[in-house]
Amino acid sequence: MIILLLLSTACSLHANVADLYEQAKPLNADILLPENISLHQKQALKVRLTQEGKIVEDATSIQFEIWNKVHPEDREIVVAQYAGNGMNRSEKTFNEDGIYYVKADVKARHLHVMPTKLVIVGKVSEKELQSLHSTQDHTGHHNHH
Repeated sequence: MIILLLLSTACSLHANVADLYEQAKPLNADILLPENISLHQKQALKVRLTQEGKIVEDATSIQFEIWNKVHPEDREIVVAQYAGNGMNRSEKTFNEDGIYYVKADVKARHLHVMPTKLVIVGKVSEKELQSLHSTQDHTGHHNHH
């Protein structure tokens, strides 16, 4: 009986076992893009990094992946540089009207986040805008399953 008691005590989990492991704090990467993006002009692409409300200055890798909705196979990678105050910056010139996706691929503090933001460049047709709304509605529907 004593042996069973010792064995069961040795194999039981401590109540504070979760405290023994460091809990990863979420890394926030906010993509900041101009409201209106014009063709054939350099545009600033920015991502601001924070963790628990504090600025993150020690990212190991930050790049933007950019693609046109119509040509998703033609992706461009643009490396960002630290610009101070938690802000990382790059520039991109858009040469074609359309709906674009800008994904920030961020690695910092042993974490990896990849937020994506949609942006309209130049002029897009009403049909393109409608297709965008139907895609978002369709995608949203699947996310609830």
